[in-house]
Amino acid sequence: MAQPFQPRHRYSYAEYLAYERDSGLKHEYDDGDILAMAGGSRRHNALASRVTAALEVARKPGWVAFQSDQKIRVLATGRASYPDASMVCGPIEGDPADPTGGTITNPSLIVEVLSPSTEQDDRGRKWQHYQLIPSLREYVLVSQVDARIERYRRLPSGSWEYQDVTAGTLVLETGAAIDLGALYDALPD
Repeated sequence: MAQPFQPRHRYSYAEYLAYERDSGLKHEYDDGDILAMAGGSRRHNALASRVTAALEVARKPGWVAFQSDQKIRVLATGRASYPDASMVCGPIEGDPADPTGGTITNPSLIVEVLSPSTEQDDRGRKWQHYQLIPSLREYVLVSQVDARIERYRRLPSGSWEYQDVTAGTLVLETGAAIDLGALYDALPD
């Protein structure tokens, strides 16, 4: 016998915040869906740690570099995610819907270390959302497979410039210098 159609439950942002607080785990929020986050591999975590260290070295007074426990919300769409690294170059702007939470809404830089399970979203839907953050100046994708960093940089016109780096040093607008040789040296499996 056919089962009657059951529409999926679309969670409100307030329900998402309560769920995440109660669970004690990290979840992303996208269009009414609460998405559990998988843990990263050793290789993934080492790459994210090294990128965050490079951001911290370049940090200027009043700037803050964050690692993967920092939630970012795109106010234009409501999407909330935990990128692998990020930086705010100026005063932090919190989330008006979560005034006591630690969510930020004005990153200048977002870094994602690509994983097989997240690469499509990092390059697609998530990237579409991130482009709607007015403060965002750079979006960086770090490969786990090859020594490769892809950078999208917002131009004064508002369009995005793409750069594919496979050798040498990438200098970000924050001043952080990421040497690919050092980044990928002696990574764990």
